[in-house]
Amino acid sequence: FKILTDNKKIMSHLIHLSKITPRAENTSNILSFLKLSSSFEEMMKMERVVCSGCEKKRKYFCYECMKPMGDPALTPHLRLPLSVDVIHHPTEMLSKSTAIHAKIVSPDDVHIFEFPDIPEYNADEVLLLFPSPNAKSVRDIEDISKIKRVIFVDSQWQKTTRMMNDPRLACLPCVKIDAHKTVFWRYQTKGDECLATVEAMYYFFKEYQEKLKGEYNGEYDDLLFYYALFYNIIQEHYKSSLREFPIRGKSRRDDL
Repeated sequence: FKILTDNKKIMSHLIHLSKITPRAENTSNILSFLKLSSSFEEMMKMERVVCSGCEKKRKYFCYECMKPMGDPALTPHLRLPLSVDVIHHPTEMLSKSTAIHAKIVSPDDVHIFEFPDIPEYNADEVLLLFPSPNAKSVRDIEDISKIKRVIFVDSQWQKTTRMMNDPRLACLPCVKIDAHKTVFWRYQTKGDECLATVEAMYYFFKEYQEKLKGEYNGEYDDLLFYYALFYNIIQEHYKSSLREFPIRGKSRRDDL
């Protein structure tokens, strides 16, 4: 099940397998208010091209080589205030990972590691985003200015136990973000507050900025550039076919 390659594949897979809630039609969701530095107009015209790295045809970006396709100027280039390490579960398909979105727009600051091949960390300079019983809210971190890196676990919830029991992660201080409703389109059973990985990144940096500066003015909205792009592609598909979003009683996939 590979997505993000071209419009036909996106539609055939996402629309067939996804279950989109009524919130997809609600213009009050966070994607409606993003201050993105690039528009979707030219991106929507893109055709599949051969990736110079893996020599496979891709559209928008290559999730294996982790680089944008076509004109690089169409993709935002974002610098983050902290280094980001994504710990990716080895059984999860990279083609389905929204963490790749962050890597494409912030290639200098986002690093993806496949568990268990992960670095050793200095617990005094790192935060691990995970809602453990002892996790502190971002606003309650006393000296957040000393933090140099934040770690995100890229996995379905039921697969996180083994990862979090790894001594290299178990010793790290955990941080949590406020509860937010996901707008992710993939099916899951854990509830609307289980965010896609890139959503969790966005909300962390939003709260981080509010902690440091007292307000957030869209500085890290570009983290959701591709996320919003694919969300809009799905909406346009339904609009063009004069179909309503199906109402489901359950929510989407339980990525962190």
